[in-house]
Amino acid sequence: MALGDNTFTQVFTTTLQKYEKTLVDNVLLEHPVLELFKASAKSYTGRGLVIPVRAANLSATVYDNSGSGEHATAVSDDILGSAVYNWADTIITPFRLKHNDIIQNSGTEQIVNLVEEYVKAAAADHADFIVAQLHQNTATFTTGNIMPLDMVFGNASSDAYFDGVNADWTAVGGIDPNDAGKTYWQSTRIESSAASEDISAAFRRITNEIYRASRKRPTHVIVGFDIYEELEAYLVEKGQYQLLAGGTAQLRFSALKFGDLEVRLDPDCADDRAYFLNKDSLRFGYCSGEFMKSYPAQPLQGTLDTVVPVASRLMFGTVERRANGLLIRVA
Repeated sequence: MALGDNTFTQVFTTTLQKYEKTLVDNVLLEHPVLELFKASAKSYTGRGLVIPVRAANLSATVYDNSGSGEHATAVSDDILGSAVYNWADTIITPFRLKHNDIIQNSGTEQIVNLVEEYVKAAAADHADFIVAQLHQNTATFTTGNIMPLDMVFGNASSDAYFDGVNADWTAVGGIDPNDAGKTYWQSTRIESSAASEDISAAFRRITNEIYRASRKRPTHVIVGFDIYEELEAYLVEKGQYQLLAGGTAQLRFSALKFGDLEVRLDPDCADDRAYFLNKDSLRFGYCSGEFMKSYPAQPLQGTLDTVVPVASRLMFGTVERRANGLLIRVA
């Protein structure tokens, strides 16, 4: 006999709560950007994601030739402060089961199987949405969205959205990101022409510039389709292959490497962009444990259907822009 809706809802909710512990891992499996944040993602509370900002050198150290230990007493221009990234609006993935689907699934085993399929679909859709937001064009950003990579790794020429009006980012502790002189708040952004600079030289240039600005090396490289194919073609032309058994050659790379960094293709990334990221400088937070959190199944009034919402409230930021970079490849 088919289970009634009350029993079904109880089993459905119990099963979802069991899966909730693994949903965060499931949602991060197939997206390089989310995989990067997997180890560092944490639950925070409060009105926003508060991140201590790593400031530039004070440049206040001088020789004292007075013999009395004289020193400046003016307020330091660059101090350690903090940035508050306001939480994005809640992201919700609801899935609704028709009454016919419910009554046709008799027994706990069939219900659990049904839950698994819906969880997979919901997790995939939820992850796709989050990644699309992280890779969205700055021009399409609106208050309440997750801050995209392009905004987090901005510089003086791309900081119109940090104008003191946009409520998604505020500064406290004396930090003024609108000041172009604040080098710790400027990412390395390079526009490179394929006509005058090969892809390897472009990669070397941006990593060297990041190191010069921050004394740190990128830990991850995430690229769009065109740059990935350009790098692959470059390595095919310039690289060397060892012959396999039987005199055959491997004509495709299992992984692309730049030095000791694996270059990861992200289909959601803009085709002409490559992000050089320093993992230690990044912060990915979710509010009060709400990351791929499943809520109780809810019978819909006026129907015999049931809807189950999965929700996340997230924000992405960095403690030090200058440790990261963006390469934009043009013709």
